[in-house]
Amino acid sequence: MEKVVDYLQVLNQLIDEGRELDIIKLISGLHPADIAEVIDALEEDKKRKLFGLLQIETSSDVIMEIDEISRELIMEDIPHDTLTKIVDDMESDDATDLIRELPRDQAQRILTQIDEQDSREVRELLKYDKETAGGIMQLEMVAVPQTATVKDAIEQVREGAHEVGDIHNVFVVDRERALVGVLPLRKLILAAPDTVIETIMDRDPMSITPEVDQEVVAEVFRKYDIISLPVVDQQRKLVGRIMVDDVVDVIEKEDSEDIMKMAGIPEEELVYGSHVFKIARVRLPWLLTNLCGGMLTGYLMWLFKITLHEVLALITFVPVITAMGGNIGIQTSSIIIRGFAIGRVDFNNLKRFLLKEMAIGFLMGIACGVVAGCAAMLWHRNPLLGPIVALAMVVAITTSASMGTLVPAFFKKIKVDPAIAAGPFVTTANDIIGIIIYLGIATVFLKLIAAYR
Repeated sequence: MEKVVDYLQVLNQLIDEGRELDIIKLISGLHPADIAEVIDALEEDKKRKLFGLLQIETSSDVIMEIDEISRELIMEDIPHDTLTKIVDDMESDDATDLIRELPRDQAQRILTQIDEQDSREVRELLKYDKETAGGIMQLEMVAVPQTATVKDAIEQVREGAHEVGDIHNVFVVDRERALVGVLPLRKLILAAPDTVIETIMDRDPMSITPEVDQEVVAEVFRKYDIISLPVVDQQRKLVGRIMVDDVVDVIEKEDSEDIMKMAGIPEEELVYGSHVFKIARVRLPWLLTNLCGGMLTGYLMWLFKITLHEVLALITFVPVITAMGGNIGIQTSSIIIRGFAIGRVDFNNLKRFLLKEMAIGFLMGIACGVVAGCAAMLWHRNPLLGPIVALAMVVAITTSASMGTLVPAFFKKIKVDPAIAAGPFVTTANDIIGIIIYLGIATVFLKLIAAYR
Protein backbone atom coordinates (compact mmCIF):
# COMPACT_ATOMS: atom_id res chain seq x y z
CA MET A 1 0.00 0.00 0.00
CA GLU A 2 2.84 2.39 0.84
CA LYS A 3 4.37 1.61 -2.56
CA VAL A 4 1.17 2.67 -4.32
CA VAL A 5 0.95 5.87 -2.27
CA ASP A 6 4.52 6.75 -3.23
CA TYR A 7 3.76 6.14 -6.92
CA LEU A 8 0.59 8.19 -6.63
CA GLN A 9 2.42 11.25 -5.39
CA VAL A 10 4.97 11.09 -8.21
CA LEU A 11 2.34 10.35 -10.88
CA ASN A 12 0.22 13.33 -9.89
CA GLN A 13 3.21 15.59 -10.45
CA LEU A 14 4.20 13.93 -13.74
CA ILE A 15 0.63 14.17 -15.11
CA ASP A 16 0.42 17.84 -14.14
CA GLU A 17 3.69 18.44 -16.01
CA GLY A 18 2.59 16.35 -19.02
CA ARG A 19 5.68 14.09 -18.90
CA GLU A 20 4.14 11.08 -20.64
CA LEU A 21 7.35 9.15 -21.28
CA ASP A 22 8.31 9.36 -17.61
CA ILE A 23 4.81 8.20 -16.64
CA ILE A 24 5.05 5.15 -18.92
CA LYS A 25 8.49 4.32 -17.56
CA LEU A 26 7.28 4.65 -13.96
CA ILE A 27 4.23 2.41 -14.27
CA SER A 28 5.84 -0.19 -16.57
CA GLY A 29 7.07 -2.20 -13.59
CA LEU A 30 3.79 -2.11 -11.67
CA HIS A 31 1.42 -5.04 -11.36
CA PRO A 32 -1.95 -4.44 -13.10
CA ALA A 33 -3.69 -4.51 -9.69
CA ASP A 34 -1.37 -1.75 -8.45
CA ILE A 35 -1.98 0.31 -11.59
CA ALA A 36 -5.72 -0.11 -11.01
CA GLU A 37 -5.35 1.05 -7.41
CA VAL A 38 -3.45 4.13 -8.55
CA ILE A 39 -6.09 4.93 -11.17
CA ASP A 40 -8.89 4.61 -8.60
CA ALA A 41 -7.11 7.12 -6.36
CA LEU A 42 -6.57 9.76 -9.07
CA GLU A 43 -8.86 12.64 -9.95
CA GLU A 44 -11.31 12.06 -12.82
CA ASP A 45 -9.32 13.73 -15.60
CA LYS A 46 -6.11 12.04 -14.47
CA LYS A 47 -7.77 8.62 -14.46
CA ARG A 48 -8.49 9.01 -18.16
CA LYS A 49 -5.02 10.35 -18.98
CA LEU A 50 -3.17 7.55 -17.21
CA PHE A 51 -5.32 4.78 -18.67
CA GLY A 52 -4.90 6.25 -22.13
CA LEU A 53 -1.12 5.78 -21.86
CA LEU A 54 -1.33 2.04 -21.21
CA GLN A 55 -0.52 -0.57 -23.84
CA ILE A 56 -3.42 -2.75 -25.01
CA GLU A 57 -2.05 -5.82 -23.20
CA THR A 58 -1.82 -3.87 -19.94
CA SER A 59 -5.18 -2.15 -20.45
CA SER A 60 -6.93 -5.51 -20.81
CA ASP A 61 -5.50 -6.63 -17.47
CA VAL A 62 -6.21 -3.35 -15.68
CA ILE A 63 -9.70 -2.41 -16.85
CA MET A 64 -11.57 -5.06 -14.85
CA GLU A 65 -9.41 -4.41 -11.77
CA ILE A 66 -10.49 -0.80 -11.35
CA ASP A 67 -13.73 -0.03 -9.57
CA GLU A 68 -17.00 0.42 -11.44
CA ILE A 69 -17.13 4.21 -11.03
CA SER A 70 -13.61 4.69 -12.45
CA ARG A 71 -14.29 2.20 -15.25
CA GLU A 72 -17.46 4.03 -16.26
CA LEU A 73 -15.57 7.34 -16.45
CA ILE A 74 -12.71 5.86 -18.46
CA MET A 75 -14.89 3.95 -20.92
CA GLU A 76 -16.72 7.15 -21.84
CA ASP A 77 -13.50 8.42 -23.49
CA ILE A 78 -12.01 5.23 -24.92
CA PRO A 79 -12.12 5.23 -28.76
CA HIS A 80 -14.21 2.42 -30.16
CA ASP A 81 -11.28 0.81 -31.98
CA THR A 82 -9.17 0.83 -28.82
CA LEU A 83 -11.97 -0.71 -26.74
CA THR A 84 -12.42 -3.41 -29.38
CA LYS A 85 -8.72 -4.30 -29.17
CA ILE A 86 -8.91 -4.41 -25.37
CA VAL A 87 -11.88 -6.79 -25.43
CA ASP A 88 -10.16 -8.96 -28.04
CA ASP A 89 -7.11 -9.31 -25.79
CA MET A 90 -9.07 -10.27 -22.65
CA GLU A 91 -9.88 -13.75 -21.36
CA SER A 92 -13.40 -14.87 -22.21
CA ASP A 93 -14.86 -14.39 -18.71
CA ASP A 94 -13.45 -10.88 -18.29
CA ALA A 95 -14.43 -9.92 -21.84
CA THR A 96 -17.97 -11.09 -21.13
CA ASP A 97 -18.15 -9.03 -17.92
CA LEU A 98 -17.02 -5.93 -19.79
CA ILE A 99 -19.43 -6.50 -22.69
CA ARG A 100 -22.30 -6.75 -20.18
CA GLU A 101 -21.54 -3.21 -19.01
CA LEU A 102 -21.69 -1.68 -22.50
CA PRO A 103 -24.76 -0.30 -24.26
CA ARG A 104 -26.37 -3.00 -26.39
CA ASP A 105 -25.53 -1.39 -29.75
CA GLN A 106 -21.88 -0.83 -28.84
CA ALA A 107 -21.56 -4.38 -27.47
CA GLN A 108 -22.94 -5.84 -30.71
CA ARG A 109 -20.53 -3.79 -32.82
CA ILE A 110 -17.54 -4.95 -30.79
CA LEU A 111 -18.65 -8.59 -30.98
CA THR A 112 -18.75 -8.38 -34.77
CA GLN A 113 -15.25 -6.85 -34.93
CA ILE A 114 -13.22 -9.00 -32.54
CA ASP A 115 -11.74 -12.40 -33.44
CA GLU A 116 -14.46 -14.80 -34.58
CA GLN A 117 -13.63 -17.47 -31.99
CA ASP A 118 -13.42 -14.90 -29.18
CA SER A 119 -16.78 -13.48 -30.26
CA ARG A 120 -18.32 -16.94 -30.27
CA GLU A 121 -17.00 -17.61 -26.75
CA VAL A 122 -18.32 -14.33 -25.37
CA ARG A 123 -21.75 -14.86 -26.95
CA GLU A 124 -21.82 -18.32 -25.38
CA LEU A 125 -21.05 -16.94 -21.92
CA LEU A 126 -23.61 -14.15 -22.28
CA LYS A 127 -26.32 -16.83 -22.23
CA TYR A 128 -25.69 -17.42 -18.53
CA ASP A 129 -26.81 -15.24 -15.66
CA LYS A 130 -23.84 -13.19 -14.46
CA GLU A 131 -24.25 -14.44 -10.87
CA THR A 132 -24.08 -18.13 -11.73
CA ALA A 133 -21.23 -20.56 -12.33
CA GLY A 134 -21.73 -20.05 -16.08
CA GLY A 135 -21.46 -16.30 -15.61
CA ILE A 136 -18.04 -16.46 -13.93
CA MET A 137 -16.48 -19.37 -15.83
CA GLN A 138 -13.97 -19.04 -18.64
CA LEU A 139 -13.82 -21.19 -21.75
CA GLU A 140 -10.02 -21.18 -22.06
CA MET A 141 -8.71 -24.49 -20.70
CA VAL A 142 -6.71 -27.57 -21.62
CA ALA A 143 -8.70 -30.79 -22.11
CA VAL A 144 -7.08 -34.01 -23.33
CA PRO A 145 -8.53 -37.42 -24.32
CA GLN A 146 -8.23 -40.14 -21.71
CA THR A 147 -6.44 -42.33 -24.27
CA ALA A 148 -3.70 -39.75 -24.89
CA THR A 149 -0.17 -40.22 -23.60
CA VAL A 150 1.64 -37.90 -21.23
CA LYS A 151 3.79 -36.73 -24.13
CA ASP A 152 0.71 -35.79 -26.16
CA ALA A 153 -0.87 -34.03 -23.18
CA ILE A 154 2.24 -31.94 -22.50
CA GLU A 155 2.29 -30.91 -26.16
CA GLN A 156 -1.33 -29.75 -25.89
CA VAL A 157 -0.45 -27.73 -22.79
CA ARG A 158 2.34 -26.03 -24.72
CA GLU A 159 0.09 -25.28 -27.69
CA GLY A 160 -2.63 -23.76 -25.53
CA ALA A 161 -0.39 -21.88 -23.11
CA HIS A 162 -0.63 -18.55 -24.98
CA GLU A 163 -4.43 -18.59 -24.78
CA VAL A 164 -5.20 -20.40 -21.55
CA GLY A 165 -2.98 -18.44 -19.20
CA ASP A 166 -2.63 -20.08 -15.78
CA ILE A 167 -2.78 -23.86 -16.00
CA HIS A 168 -2.99 -25.83 -12.78
CA ASN A 169 -5.01 -28.83 -13.89
CA VAL A 170 -5.48 -30.64 -17.19
CA PHE A 171 -9.02 -31.92 -17.67
CA VAL A 172 -9.51 -35.40 -19.10
CA VAL A 173 -12.48 -36.20 -21.37
CA ASP A 174 -13.85 -39.18 -23.25
CA ARG A 175 -14.85 -39.33 -26.93
CA GLU A 176 -18.09 -37.41 -26.26
CA ARG A 177 -16.10 -34.75 -24.37
CA ALA A 178 -17.64 -35.84 -21.06
CA LEU A 179 -15.45 -35.13 -18.06
CA VAL A 180 -13.94 -38.34 -16.70
CA GLY A 181 -10.92 -37.11 -14.76
CA VAL A 182 -8.52 -34.36 -13.85
CA LEU A 183 -4.73 -34.37 -13.85
CA PRO A 184 -2.72 -31.86 -11.79
CA LEU A 185 0.03 -30.27 -13.87
CA ARG A 186 2.73 -31.40 -11.44
CA LYS A 187 1.60 -35.02 -11.73
CA LEU A 188 1.58 -34.73 -15.52
CA ILE A 189 5.12 -33.36 -15.72
CA LEU A 190 6.55 -36.01 -13.42
CA ALA A 191 4.98 -38.95 -15.29
CA ALA A 192 6.82 -40.98 -17.95
CA PRO A 193 6.19 -39.74 -21.54
CA ASP A 194 4.56 -42.97 -22.73
CA THR A 195 2.15 -43.25 -19.79
CA VAL A 196 -1.53 -43.25 -20.79
CA ILE A 197 -3.44 -40.40 -19.14
CA GLU A 198 -6.36 -42.52 -17.89
CA THR A 199 -3.96 -44.62 -15.78
CA ILE A 200 -2.71 -41.65 -13.73
CA MET A 201 -5.65 -39.22 -13.75
CA ASP A 202 -7.76 -38.50 -10.67
CA ARG A 203 -11.11 -40.12 -11.39
CA ASP A 204 -14.57 -38.76 -10.50
CA PRO A 205 -13.41 -35.16 -10.24
CA MET A 206 -15.47 -32.52 -8.51
CA SER A 207 -17.48 -30.40 -10.95
CA ILE A 208 -20.40 -28.00 -11.08
CA THR A 209 -23.12 -27.09 -13.58
CA PRO A 210 -23.48 -23.63 -15.16
CA GLU A 211 -26.77 -22.67 -13.48
CA VAL A 212 -25.44 -23.04 -9.90
CA ASP A 213 -25.39 -19.76 -7.94
CA GLN A 214 -21.97 -18.13 -7.59
CA GLU A 215 -22.23 -18.14 -3.79
CA VAL A 216 -22.47 -21.94 -3.88
CA VAL A 217 -19.41 -22.00 -6.13
CA ALA A 218 -17.51 -19.84 -3.64
CA GLU A 219 -18.47 -22.19 -0.81
CA VAL A 220 -17.16 -25.19 -2.81
CA PHE A 221 -13.80 -23.44 -3.31
CA ARG A 222 -13.63 -22.50 0.36
CA LYS A 223 -14.61 -25.92 1.66
CA TYR A 224 -12.35 -28.01 -0.55
CA ASP A 225 -9.47 -25.52 -0.91
CA ILE A 226 -9.22 -25.89 -4.69
CA ILE A 227 -7.63 -23.71 -7.37
CA SER A 228 -9.85 -24.47 -10.36
CA LEU A 229 -13.19 -26.19 -10.86
CA PRO A 230 -14.53 -27.71 -14.10
CA VAL A 231 -18.00 -26.73 -15.29
CA VAL A 232 -20.07 -29.41 -17.02
CA ASP A 233 -23.53 -29.56 -18.58
CA GLN A 234 -26.30 -32.02 -17.67
CA GLN A 235 -24.59 -34.74 -19.75
CA ARG A 236 -21.29 -34.03 -17.93
CA LYS A 237 -19.76 -32.59 -21.08
CA LEU A 238 -16.99 -30.15 -20.23
CA VAL A 239 -17.97 -26.55 -21.03
CA GLY A 240 -15.54 -24.40 -19.03
CA ARG A 241 -13.61 -23.82 -15.83
CA ILE A 242 -13.75 -21.45 -12.86
CA MET A 243 -10.53 -20.09 -11.39
CA VAL A 244 -9.94 -19.16 -7.77
CA ASP A 245 -9.22 -15.50 -8.62
CA ASP A 246 -12.74 -15.14 -9.98
CA VAL A 247 -14.13 -16.72 -6.82
CA VAL A 248 -12.21 -14.25 -4.66
CA ASP A 249 -13.93 -11.46 -6.60
CA VAL A 250 -17.28 -13.14 -5.99
CA ILE A 251 -16.68 -13.38 -2.24
CA GLU A 252 -15.65 -9.73 -2.07
CA LYS A 253 -18.67 -8.67 -4.11
CA GLU A 254 -21.13 -10.75 -2.08
CA ASP A 255 -19.72 -9.42 1.19
CA SER A 256 -20.02 -5.85 -0.09
CA GLU A 257 -23.59 -6.50 -1.24
CA ASP A 258 -24.53 -7.92 2.16
CA ILE A 259 -23.11 -4.87 3.92
CA MET A 260 -24.91 -2.52 1.53
CA LYS A 261 -28.17 -4.41 1.97
CA MET A 262 -27.90 -4.18 5.74
CA ALA A 263 -27.72 -0.41 5.25
CA GLY A 264 -30.76 -0.60 2.97
CA ILE A 265 -28.74 0.10 -0.18
CA PRO A 266 -29.14 -2.48 -2.96
CA GLU A 267 -26.45 -1.19 -5.31
CA GLU A 268 -22.89 -0.05 -4.66
CA GLU A 269 -23.24 2.75 -7.21
CA LEU A 270 -25.93 4.24 -4.95
CA VAL A 271 -23.21 4.84 -2.38
CA TYR A 272 -20.42 6.17 -4.58
CA GLY A 273 -22.40 7.47 -7.56
CA SER A 274 -23.54 11.03 -8.18
CA HIS A 275 -27.33 10.54 -8.43
CA VAL A 276 -28.27 12.46 -5.27
CA PHE A 277 -32.06 12.15 -5.48
CA LYS A 278 -31.94 8.47 -6.40
CA ILE A 279 -29.62 7.74 -3.47
CA ALA A 280 -31.86 9.66 -1.08
CA ARG A 281 -34.99 7.88 -2.34
CA VAL A 282 -33.45 4.45 -1.78
CA ARG A 283 -32.02 5.18 1.67
CA LEU A 284 -34.97 7.18 3.04
CA PRO A 285 -37.34 4.23 3.78
CA TRP A 286 -34.80 2.68 6.13
CA LEU A 287 -34.29 5.97 7.93
CA LEU A 288 -38.06 6.29 8.28
CA THR A 289 -38.17 2.80 9.77
CA ASN A 290 -35.69 3.85 12.44
CA LEU A 291 -37.53 7.14 12.90
CA CYS A 292 -40.76 5.31 13.67
CA GLY A 293 -38.91 3.03 16.04
CA GLY A 294 -37.37 6.03 17.78
CA MET A 295 -40.77 7.66 18.18
CA LEU A 296 -42.15 4.44 19.67
CA THR A 297 -39.20 4.38 22.05
CA GLY A 298 -40.04 7.93 23.10
CA TYR A 299 -43.67 6.92 23.64
CA LEU A 300 -42.61 4.06 25.89
CA MET A 301 -40.54 6.43 27.99
CA TRP A 302 -43.61 8.63 28.26
CA LEU A 303 -45.60 5.66 29.56
CA PHE A 304 -42.96 5.19 32.25
CA LYS A 305 -42.96 8.90 33.13
CA ILE A 306 -44.06 8.23 36.71
CA THR A 307 -41.12 5.87 37.25
CA LEU A 308 -38.69 8.35 35.73
CA HIS A 309 -40.20 11.22 37.73
CA GLU A 310 -39.82 9.33 40.99
CA VAL A 311 -36.20 8.32 40.30
CA LEU A 312 -34.71 10.71 37.77
CA ALA A 313 -31.36 8.92 37.95
CA LEU A 314 -32.89 6.04 35.96
CA ILE A 315 -32.81 8.11 32.78
CA THR A 316 -29.00 8.14 32.91
CA PHE A 317 -28.77 4.52 31.79
CA VAL A 318 -31.54 4.43 29.17
CA PRO A 319 -29.12 5.15 26.27
CA VAL A 320 -26.60 2.70 27.76
CA ILE A 321 -29.12 -0.17 27.86
CA THR A 322 -30.46 0.51 24.34
CA ALA A 323 -27.00 0.98 22.82
CA MET A 324 -25.61 -2.23 24.30
CA GLY A 325 -28.68 -4.20 23.25
CA GLY A 326 -28.50 -2.77 19.74
CA ASN A 327 -24.79 -3.54 19.40
CA ILE A 328 -25.06 -7.17 20.47
CA GLY A 329 -28.13 -7.59 18.26
CA ILE A 330 -26.29 -6.29 15.20
CA GLN A 331 -23.23 -8.41 15.97
CA THR A 332 -25.30 -11.57 16.30
CA SER A 333 -27.51 -10.89 13.27
CA SER A 334 -24.43 -10.22 11.13
CA ILE A 335 -22.95 -13.58 12.16
CA ILE A 336 -26.21 -15.42 11.45
CA ILE A 337 -26.78 -13.68 8.10
CA ARG A 338 -23.24 -14.51 7.02
CA GLY A 339 -23.74 -18.07 8.27
CA PHE A 340 -26.85 -18.48 6.11
CA ALA A 341 -24.97 -17.02 3.12
CA ILE A 342 -22.01 -19.44 3.32
CA GLY A 343 -24.03 -22.46 4.44
CA ARG A 344 -22.70 -22.68 8.00
CA VAL A 345 -26.13 -21.92 9.46
CA ASP A 346 -29.41 -23.55 8.42
CA PHE A 347 -32.71 -24.44 10.06
CA ASN A 348 -31.34 -27.83 11.13
CA ASN A 349 -28.65 -26.34 13.37
CA LEU A 350 -30.36 -23.02 14.18
CA LYS A 351 -31.27 -24.14 17.71
CA ARG A 352 -27.63 -24.81 18.51
CA PHE A 353 -26.61 -21.35 17.30
CA LEU A 354 -29.48 -19.77 19.25
CA LEU A 355 -28.41 -21.40 22.51
CA LYS A 356 -24.78 -20.52 21.86
CA GLU A 357 -25.55 -16.84 21.15
CA MET A 358 -27.80 -16.65 24.23
CA ALA A 359 -24.99 -18.05 26.38
CA ILE A 360 -22.54 -15.57 24.87
CA GLY A 361 -25.04 -12.75 25.42
CA PHE A 362 -25.58 -13.82 29.03
CA LEU A 363 -21.84 -13.79 29.76
CA MET A 364 -21.33 -10.41 28.07
CA GLY A 365 -24.40 -9.11 29.89
CA ILE A 366 -22.93 -10.09 33.25
CA ALA A 367 -19.62 -8.40 32.44
CA CYS A 368 -21.24 -5.20 31.15
CA GLY A 369 -23.86 -5.29 33.91
CA VAL A 370 -21.25 -5.40 36.68
CA VAL A 371 -19.44 -2.39 35.20
CA ALA A 372 -22.65 -0.38 34.64
CA GLY A 373 -24.07 -1.38 38.05
CA CYS A 374 -20.95 -0.26 39.89
CA ALA A 375 -20.98 3.01 37.96
CA ALA A 376 -24.65 3.54 38.92
CA MET A 377 -24.02 3.01 42.64
CA LEU A 378 -20.94 5.23 42.75
CA TRP A 379 -22.50 7.95 40.61
CA HIS A 380 -25.93 8.26 42.21
CA ARG A 381 -25.12 6.90 45.71
CA ASN A 382 -28.05 4.51 45.52
CA PRO A 383 -27.26 0.88 46.52
CA LEU A 384 -30.35 -0.50 44.77
CA LEU A 385 -29.90 1.36 41.48
CA GLY A 386 -26.73 -0.62 40.70
CA PRO A 387 -28.34 -4.09 40.86
CA ILE A 388 -31.35 -2.82 38.87
CA VAL A 389 -29.09 -1.53 36.08
CA ALA A 390 -26.99 -4.71 36.15
CA LEU A 391 -30.02 -7.01 36.01
CA ALA A 392 -31.59 -5.01 33.17
CA MET A 393 -28.28 -5.12 31.26
CA VAL A 394 -28.03 -8.91 31.57
CA VAL A 395 -31.64 -9.50 30.47
CA ALA A 396 -31.51 -6.92 27.66
CA ILE A 397 -28.26 -8.20 26.15
CA THR A 398 -29.33 -11.86 26.37
CA THR A 399 -32.64 -11.00 24.73
CA SER A 400 -30.89 -8.97 22.03
CA ALA A 401 -28.63 -11.92 21.21
CA SER A 402 -31.76 -14.07 20.82
CA MET A 403 -33.39 -11.47 18.57
CA GLY A 404 -30.21 -11.22 16.49
CA THR A 405 -30.48 -14.95 15.83
CA LEU A 406 -34.22 -15.37 15.36
CA VAL A 407 -35.01 -12.29 13.25
CA PRO A 408 -32.69 -13.17 10.31
CA ALA A 409 -33.98 -16.76 10.49
CA PHE A 410 -37.57 -15.49 10.34
CA PHE A 411 -36.92 -13.38 7.24
CA LYS A 412 -35.02 -16.26 5.66
CA LYS A 413 -38.03 -18.51 6.31
CA ILE A 414 -40.50 -16.16 4.65
CA LYS A 415 -38.18 -15.72 1.61
CA VAL A 416 -37.14 -12.14 2.43
CA ASP A 417 -33.43 -11.37 2.19
CA PRO A 418 -32.34 -11.05 5.85
CA ALA A 419 -29.43 -8.81 4.84
CA ILE A 420 -31.96 -6.16 3.79
CA ALA A 421 -34.59 -6.44 6.50
CA ALA A 422 -32.89 -7.78 9.62
CA GLY A 423 -30.56 -4.85 10.42
CA PRO A 424 -33.12 -2.04 10.86
CA PHE A 425 -35.64 -4.41 12.46
CA VAL A 426 -33.17 -5.81 15.01
CA THR A 427 -31.89 -2.36 15.97
CA THR A 428 -35.35 -0.87 16.46
CA ALA A 429 -36.78 -3.93 18.22
CA ASN A 430 -33.86 -4.13 20.63
CA ASP A 431 -34.21 -0.46 21.54
CA ILE A 432 -37.87 -1.01 22.36
CA ILE A 433 -37.29 -4.26 24.24
CA GLY A 434 -34.35 -2.77 26.17
CA ILE A 435 -36.43 0.12 27.46
CA ILE A 436 -39.34 -2.15 28.42
CA ILE A 437 -36.99 -4.46 30.33
CA TYR A 438 -35.07 -1.70 32.07
CA LEU A 439 -37.96 0.54 33.07
CA GLY A 440 -40.19 -2.47 33.74
CA ILE A 441 -37.72 -3.85 36.29
CA ALA A 442 -37.26 -0.35 37.74
CA THR A 443 -41.02 0.05 38.11
CA VAL A 444 -41.29 -3.22 40.05
CA PHE A 445 -38.69 -2.03 42.56
CA LEU A 446 -39.67 1.64 42.35
CA LYS A 447 -40.59 2.08 46.00
CA LEU A 448 -37.35 0.50 47.22
CA ILE A 449 -35.23 2.61 44.86
CA ALA A 450 -37.07 5.81 45.79
CA ALA A 451 -36.49 5.12 49.49
CA TYR A 452 -32.75 5.67 49.00
CA ARG A 453 -33.03 9.00 47.23
